[in-house]
Amino acid sequence: MSAHELLPAVNRLLQQVEEAGGLPVMVVQQDDLEDLAMVRLATREQQTHRIIYRDAGELSSYHVAFEAALLLRMIQVPAEQQVILHETREAREKVISQVERMFKGQISLAQARSAGLQYYDGVLLRLRSTGPGLWADRWLFEQVPELRGLQATLLQSQVQDNLFCLEGEVERLTPTAVLQATRAINAACAFHSSGLLGIPSLAIPYQAAGLEALAKELINLTSAAPRTNDPDREIVDGWAEKLGISRWYCWKAP
Repeated sequence: MSAHELLPAVNRLLQQVEEAGGLPVMVVQQDDLEDLAMVRLATREQQTHRIIYRDAGELSSYHVAFEAALLLRMIQVPAEQQVILHETREAREKVISQVERMFKGQISLAQARSAGLQYYDGVLLRLRSTGPGLWADRWLFEQVPELRGLQATLLQSQVQDNLFCLEGEVERLTPTAVLQATRAINAACAFHSSGLLGIPSLAIPYQAAGLEALAKELINLTSAAPRTNDPDREIVDGWAEKLGISRWYCWKAP
């Protein structure tokens, strides 16, 4: 699906982003992309924002729209205030050490280190993307109703895919802090999708697991009025505090 095959509502949204930021937005299909879609902000040398996506059939329209909604927020942050989330060595090594202790004598130290890095990196990725992502889903639901059918399909699939985190085997194999953060983030996704789509059953497994209160606190942070020029950073920091992982990362200029 090339840019001209995107749904008309998505092309209108891209035009809105261009008008808001004063720079063109290029949509590029890349079949070997690891993620479904991603944004690359314009630079001084490359005065074009790019939304890169992996072909997913008709769902590509929603993936591109989702990134466009996020981009619309990003370009509102003054260039001199833009920051990127980075790992901290202390937190990373702590997670790795936990994995080494959990699997001592079962796997090699190299394997344990690799697994620990995957756990740590995975939590940071979810932390950075999920809160702002819930904002984008809600904004698209309200502002681009033509995409609601695709959105419903995608969100329900995501909730189902995340349910594995509640299994007992996952608990046995995952460091406690990683497991707790992952379950809370997935619960927020489930309760958010449940409310947005009007499907209460999506949240029942997390409700049964006692995660409703924390999930709703996280969701509320995504709709709070911004206090700074960087609302996404506010959401991420708020989520990290609720999840007990505020010291797992730092912000740095690009």
